Amino acid sequence: MGGTLSRVPLLCLGSAAALSDGRSWNSTLVDGRILLDLPPTAVINLRRHDILPAALDVVFISHLHADHAFGLPFLQLEYTLRCARETPLYVVGPPGLREQSEVLFRLAWPGLGRAELMPKRRVEYVEVEPRREFRVADLTVAATPMSHFGLQAFGYRFTCRGVRFAYTGDTGDCCEIDELTRDVDVAIVELTHPVPKSDPGHLDIARFTRLLEAVRPQGTRVFATHMSVPPAVGLEGATFCEDGKLYWVETRQRV
Repeated sequence: MGGTLSRVPLLCLGSAAALSDGRSWNSTLVDGRILLDLPPTAVINLRRHDILPAALDVVFISHLHADHAFGLPFLQLEYTLRCARETPLYVVGPPGLREQSEVLFRLAWPGLGRAELMPKRRVEYVEVEPRREFRVADLTVAATPMSHFGLQAFGYRFTCRGVRFAYTGDTGDCCEIDELTRDVDVAIVELTHPVPKSDPGHLDIARFTRLLEAVRPQGTRVFATHMSVPPAVGLEGATFCEDGKLYWVETRQRV
């Protein structure tokens, strides 16, 4: 087979939904520098794996719920007191992201601003528009609106080292899931409910299984995360993320 083989590491920093069974909240590190969602447990889990927060280039925030965005003040504190880097950190998310981030920083660490202690690393906030491609760092990104209790919630598509990724964030059943995961190599998909359940803001095992069947012909590797509890039985073609586990994904680029 011709072409160059591209391999990208995925580190599961957490796989739990908001109501956790003891696992860390959902967060995935791609290629050691791209973070998918930023719960309060993400920074401590980076350090647990000897990864400095200064290594991050891009953080994607799918929506502004606490288990996806309230790690921001902890990351900002790292950049205030321990980490410095000249290049900016890009934080990508829905409209209102910058304002909420600044409010959280003031609430979490009162007095730091008066002491003139502010993040040493420049943070660039990118508030997305649906279905418009944009560039952050070395990535071309597209944001797709998801269905999550009427919030502005987004899934993201991007390519890293030739591997095409899709990340759903939190979503209920909607046609945009199929749009987001079409023709990708890797899909990182929420699976809040391991049993059939009616929930307009999250996926259950029945909808997740239909997604697996839809992407199987295109060879997509599917990772399940944001699980209230992991399913008791495996599914062909799906990997249920485990906290602290490193996975490798690959694709062959034709020349």
